[in-house]
Amino acid sequence: MKVHITRVDNPAAMQSFLSVPDLVYGRGTVPPSAGKYATGLRFMPLANPLLQHLKFANYVATIDDQPVGRVTASVDGLNPRPEEGFWGCFECIDDSGVAAALLDAAAKWLKKQGKTVMIGPATLNTNQQVGLMIKGFEYEPQMEIPYNPPYYQRLVEDAGLEKIHDLECFKWTLPGELPRQLARTGSVPGVMIRPVNYASGREAKIVQEINNRMLAGMWGFIPLSLADTRGFLMSLSSRVPPDLFMIAEVHGRPAGMFLSIPYQKPGQDGDGGVIRLAIGGIVPEFRHQGIHWQLLRSFYTWCKEHGYTRGEASQVAESNDTVKRKIIMPLFGGQIIKLFRVYRRSLD
Repeated sequence: MKVHITRVDNPAAMQSFLSVPDLVYGRGTVPPSAGKYATGLRFMPLANPLLQHLKFANYVATIDDQPVGRVTASVDGLNPRPEEGFWGCFECIDDSGVAAALLDAAAKWLKKQGKTVMIGPATLNTNQQVGLMIKGFEYEPQMEIPYNPPYYQRLVEDAGLEKIHDLECFKWTLPGELPRQLARTGSVPGVMIRPVNYASGREAKIVQEINNRMLAGMWGFIPLSLADTRGFLMSLSSRVPPDLFMIAEVHGRPAGMFLSIPYQKPGQDGDGGVIRLAIGGIVPEFRHQGIHWQLLRSFYTWCKEHGYTRGEASQVAESNDTVKRKIIMPLFGGQIIKLFRVYRRSLD
């Protein structure tokens, strides 16, 4: 059976593109990250500010006129590594020929854009969903975190892509007592920890500055635009309490932030709530002053008061030795429960 690869350029083709997850996962059981509505919004300029600085091409694979796979190729004008292009939104039946044809189509488009390396999976860019899940399939899929069938690893590697980086998720459990590192932490003079203000027009600029300065130089970093940041805050405002998006300021200057996302409320039967420790960091001039311990202490106190007792810290770049050595290992124990792999292909 011959595989046909078609670029999505009309509503009917887009419907085929959006229907592929139903084929892979079964109708009604699609992971949130692959849902039709959420995926469709990513490609609507009015709904996704990323498209102000990003170009993409969607492709769908068909056999006998039936969709059997899809992929997106994208380039980001804000990427500080101009040689990179991305592939993502990948879904495919268990067929190496189909997967290879899709990835070849993405590579061909990226090469036409002047790129020399293809990185992925990354949904449009590395500020979105990144990585192919290769460990942790026993856990329920969650928003913002990639999920895929185990056979995807074989499909991607059979197509000749090679590992470039892993992203790790660590088990987190709320201890009965405040960890020693947090209990002994005193208040740093001039530091204020406050909840994010979703209603403030100035908050997006503050979050943008903190994010771009604290993450610069990290693996996969692409700066957020102001419009990106506004969209990010809007997406969080209905599901993340302000107290779980903490802003640290030193004498009024933005110094750091810590974001956690609740996934499951505490149960009536005594089961603790589930939470994800998502993003955190301190800008360079305020590091090594204990501000990160103050942020974590505020987080632990909130979880204790509201009954959130378990979850994960994700996705931590395998190269982020400082965070793993100073925070993950002493506070969480370092048990990796999920692993996501990022692949590359040279386009030379």
